[in-house]
Amino acid sequence: MVKIWQSSPNQERIKFEKSRLILELQSSLDTFHRKIKIRDSLEQIAIVLTSPVFAYYAYSIPFILTKIASVLIIIFGIFVFIRLRNVRKSKPGSFTGTYLEYLYKSKDYLEKQKSLLDNILYWYIFPAMALLFLFILGPGITGRLLKIMKFGAGNVVLGIIIYFLNKNAVKKQFIPRLRKIDEVIRVMESQ
Repeated sequence: MVKIWQSSPNQERIKFEKSRLILELQSSLDTFHRKIKIRDSLEQIAIVLTSPVFAYYAYSIPFILTKIASVLIIIFGIFVFIRLRNVRKSKPGSFTGTYLEYLYKSKDYLEKQKSLLDNILYWYIFPAMALLFLFILGPGITGRLLKIMKFGAGNVVLGIIIYFLNKNAVKKQFIPRLRKIDEVIRVMESQ
């Protein structure tokens, strides 16, 4: 097979290389889209399941700080839901234009998803940590300092884990795909 490829004219080798790049990229993008869909679905399910729980807490728990935190957590969940949905709207659909247009739309979508993860500390982790800490402070500190400190430490550890998992995903999943898209765009535009 290699000898056939090496003995073929240069133009045929370029066409073969181009189609190989396109197939590799398409397979990689399909896998990526499935992973993003699963991530978003899990996040949205968690929001749908926890919102009624925090609505119940806002209604039933007598501590005003806990009530405020519960309502803010529900609002935060809605914000996350909308933010994920808005980014998903930029996902390229079936090929309506040229393949090059699809590549540019895919690149834009990946960059928006990457931006979500690059900035996760500010729009997701810090607000969630602050709201959960506010929630736990509702009944007050008296006699609960050790419990609050453990909760705070666990909250920080969880935030750090989420942060580094997302940074790792950017490095291992987003950047290689963006490079591959740039490579395929360069090949397509050189034709």
